Amino acid sequence: MALAALVLAPGALALDCPNVPLDERLSEVDVAFVGRVTAERPTADGGRSYQFLVDQTVKGPVGREIDVDAQTRLVDATDKPLVHDEALGVLANLDGARVVTEPCLLTDPGTLLSVSDEQKGNAIRLLIGILILAAVLAYSIRRLRHRRRDLEARSSLPR
Repeated sequence: MALAALVLAPGALALDCPNVPLDERLSEVDVAFVGRVTAERPTADGGRSYQFLVDQTVKGPVGREIDVDAQTRLVDATDKPLVHDEALGVLANLDGARVVTEPCLLTDPGTLLSVSDEQKGNAIRLLIGILILAAVLAYSIRRLRHRRRDLEARSSLPR
C-alpha cells in the first residue's frame, strides 16, 4: 500500500493538464486576456464566478472588466487557489453569453503575451523583408544599367 501511495501522490499534488503547446491552445479558445482577479463568488450550479480586471486583451470580446465562470474553484499549477490582484493569463471559451474557463486554461501572463505577439508579428516581418529585398534588387539593377552605359560610352570613344 505504501508503494501505491507513493506512485499516486505526485498526481494528487498538482493539476493533471494535457501537454498542449500554448499557441495551439490559444488558437482553439474564443477568449484570451491578461487580468487580475478582483472578486470571486459561488454560482447557483455549484461552480464559481470570478470577476477580472483586464490588463490586456489578447483575443475575443473582452472589455475592461469581465466575469468568468468555472465549474470548479480555479487554482494555479501547484493546486493553490488564485491570488487576488496578481496578473494571470486566462484562456476561456464562450458558452452563449457566458465566458467559461478551467484551471488548465490558466497560464503565465508573460508567456501568453509573447505567444500572441509572435503570431501577430510574423506577417509584418515577412512584408518588411520582402520590401527591403525589392529595394535592394531595384538599386542593384539600376547600378548595373548605369555601369553598362558607362562601359559602352568608354568603348565607343575614339582612341
